[in-house]
Amino acid sequence: MFRRKKTLQLPPEPGKRKDEAPSREDERLISRRLLLVRGAMGLGFAALAGKLWQMQIARGSEFEDVVSGNILRFERLKATRGRILDRAGRALAENRRIWTVRIVPERLPDDEAKRAEILKVIEETLQLGYAVVLDRRQMPLGTEAAIVDALVKRVDGLNEDVIMTRLSIPGTQMVQIRDGMTKEEAETFVAERDDIPGLRALTLLEFQLATHVSDDIPMVVKRDVDREVALRLAANALHLPGVQVDDDDLVRKYSGSRTFSHILGYVGPITEEEYQATTTVSGTPVYERDDVVGRGGVEEALEQELRGTKGGRWVQVDSAGVERFELLERRREPIPGLSVQLTIDADFQQKITDALQEGIEYADKKAREEGREPVKAGVAIAMDPRNGEILGMASLPTFDNQRFIDGMTDEEFEALINDPDNPLLNRAISGTYAPGSVFKPLLACIGLEEGVINTETSFECKGRLTVPWSWDETQGNDYVCWVGEPGHGLVNIYSAIADSCDVYFYNVGAPHDRPDEDEFPNADYLHYYNPGDPERHYFNGLGIDRIAQGLRERFHLGAPTGIELAGEAEGLVPTPDWLRKTFEGEFWSVGDTINVSIGQGHLLMTPIQMLNATAAIANGGTLWRPRLVKSLVREDGRIVREYGPQELRKLGIKPEHIETVRLGMRRTITNGTGQAPITFSDPPIAGKTGTAEFGVAVDGRYATSHAWFTAFGPYENPEIAVAVLIVSGDAGSLYAGPVIDKILRAYFNID
Repeated sequence: MFRRKKTLQLPPEPGKRKDEAPSREDERLISRRLLLVRGAMGLGFAALAGKLWQMQIARGSEFEDVVSGNILRFERLKATRGRILDRAGRALAENRRIWTVRIVPERLPDDEAKRAEILKVIEETLQLGYAVVLDRRQMPLGTEAAIVDALVKRVDGLNEDVIMTRLSIPGTQMVQIRDGMTKEEAETFVAERDDIPGLRALTLLEFQLATHVSDDIPMVVKRDVDREVALRLAANALHLPGVQVDDDDLVRKYSGSRTFSHILGYVGPITEEEYQATTTVSGTPVYERDDVVGRGGVEEALEQELRGTKGGRWVQVDSAGVERFELLERRREPIPGLSVQLTIDADFQQKITDALQEGIEYADKKAREEGREPVKAGVAIAMDPRNGEILGMASLPTFDNQRFIDGMTDEEFEALINDPDNPLLNRAISGTYAPGSVFKPLLACIGLEEGVINTETSFECKGRLTVPWSWDETQGNDYVCWVGEPGHGLVNIYSAIADSCDVYFYNVGAPHDRPDEDEFPNADYLHYYNPGDPERHYFNGLGIDRIAQGLRERFHLGAPTGIELAGEAEGLVPTPDWLRKTFEGEFWSVGDTINVSIGQGHLLMTPIQMLNATAAIANGGTLWRPRLVKSLVREDGRIVREYGPQELRKLGIKPEHIETVRLGMRRTITNGTGQAPITFSDPPIAGKTGTAEFGVAVDGRYATSHAWFTAFGPYENPEIAVAVLIVSGDAGSLYAGPVIDKILRAYFNID
């Protein structure tokens, strides 16, 4: 079908046959061409070898840096810290997104000029200013203490112990003395003290770089940078190698104001010890070195619940550290922390704080008029006695926890921690005080249960009693009743509580014991004399061992209550063994027992312990664990965990004995020492006043007293118990009582 095509034949060149061999001239031409080709190839290989030598040897480190920079890098994604909410769900602590500028020191250029140029741009753009430091490398060995002492004497506001502690940390080269200064101010400061070795002026950024923990770890230069400034730096990332700018950080915003500072606490930078000590089960660090952790209050107590779980992502970055792209399929989103809902209502908390502040100011005014020490501190706590929920807690003076987030100068920080009024102390849980007469209902419960008194037991109060010495019956120690002579007269358990009779409770506490027979062979059982009465009256009370046992085993004293706050104190339930071990050569006497019997002497309680014990009497005998946390909540509002009532123990006191004490506390308000401060009758309130004397006694009386008042109501079915303490406030009924009245009026909406 198809025809085969014929091949076209070309005629041979003229004069040359088809099979004729190349001539010598042709061979010479071919050899020249091959030589040229081989030469060109040789030159090419030589150029390539030279280029490889230049890249691998001459500029090897430079290209190594470029290659190492263009790598996949894993970055942790921080979890959002959970919020803290009040009872109604209003935010007390939340988060605000900020721009942060960091430097990775190892990614800064090796060239000194380029490095200096970048640092100068950062300093000027962020307006970092100058600092004055002590550089121990310029201080002669062994002279550190003397130099610091000389500096402290010439500069106001410096704390010698703080500076020496910082200098003593291994690896520390510099300690900052002043910051936030201009160049001229810093140089003038140093010039005026040029005789102090080691004192230097340098930029704040230089100080940060010199004291940074590691060159490969990002160093925070400044947080909460203005957005426009941050974006301007970010836009020049290619020209600022080693500088990182992002808005990944969230900082705490405390919208609960100063009234919640002790309850909430604050967050602060993690320490190296905390970083090293905290890891997951697999050994992965929980934190990063630039993380923050809770300090005090709920922030610290519920750190694990609030912090959340970090995520992570893989990104491609170039040699300048600039992100090129992210491997989205390998991204692991962080899990936000849980929000904590408190049992406290913000409005009621404010009213409690205001009432306490007014009470302190009134007590201070009276103290100054009477020539007493100023009154500056106090505590007010309200609890639901049915379940242990804290309804409000105020401790004054307080502090602004937002300052720990927004920043303060070294001088401001030193002034805060060295403030003699100690505003950082949450006195509600960490302050320990003699409880005074608000303690008497507790001792009455123990005395009734142990059978040393009953509702028919009565004692004669003539304003004081005298306990003779074991070795001399004609001499002794006087123990007065607060009312003075002629005293309360014949007193039973109800009137003893209502009128706060000390003589009655001396008898409840002091035991029916004899002194050591070998030392005092002729001594009688412990007894006392009333003024003008030669008749001996024998003690038949509990004794310190049974008092201590009752306080520990029934009222859980001498131990923290377990409230969800960091730093709770144990208080002190004293015993003869404790006294002997604590004060060498001291021995327990009946006088020590008598003092404890009225809530004084060595006995110490925190206000939260006092309130918890009062609430247990109010509710009929159940001691609940005080609770600040109502629930844990996810970001979507779903409740993860409800915190229900937690029973610490039953008091183990018969209901009729508790009711006897409750009735005495009711009579305190109706016709006793607490009658005047409570200005309403409905709902009915029960309570107890207290004036806890302390310090040096003069003629059996003390110059200084704490003002206490405890109360609960309504009497039949209590739903609120309150304790108020005004430190060094004098009489409880006069100064703590009006605060209780205002708090209860606010709770029951009484105008």
